[in-house]
Amino acid sequence: MKKLKPILACITTLLMVNACTFTYNKPYSRHLSGNWQIRTLNGEPTPDMSAHIRFDPKTQQYFAYFGCNQLSGTYRDIHHTLHLSRPSGINKLCANIEDERTGTGTLGFVESWRIINDNFGVRLQLLDKSNYVRVEARLLQETENKKK
Repeated sequence: MKKLKPILACITTLLMVNACTFTYNKPYSRHLSGNWQIRTLNGEPTPDMSAHIRFDPKTQQYFAYFGCNQLSGTYRDIHHTLHLSRPSGINKLCANIEDERTGTGTLGFVESWRIINDNFGVRLQLLDKSNYVRVEARLLQETENKKK
């Protein structure tokens, strides 16, 4: 019985540490949720004002549009570290296909994100490993979301 108490105490401690670690690694994906109008790519204004990206925390999928094809992929978000899969979609040729190639290529550099809430509204910044803002987007209001 004397040996059983320290073993149970040790197991309880390990379970508590494991539970804390699991809580600490909880994804922050709900903050990404919504439809975001892409304003800049690599510091340059987007040529197509209808360009947008949407993150769905329930399915862990993202959907992007850069003016030509509707693209989608999966993502993982842990502690603001973002892993985007390569986007896929129908590859129809459009007049502005280069804008789309720039957009999809830019997503390949994204490694983290941050939300900024200031006088300009709620903005999402997708950053590369050097913390350079690769994509900046503005959160669309519900009425604007319904138009998309």
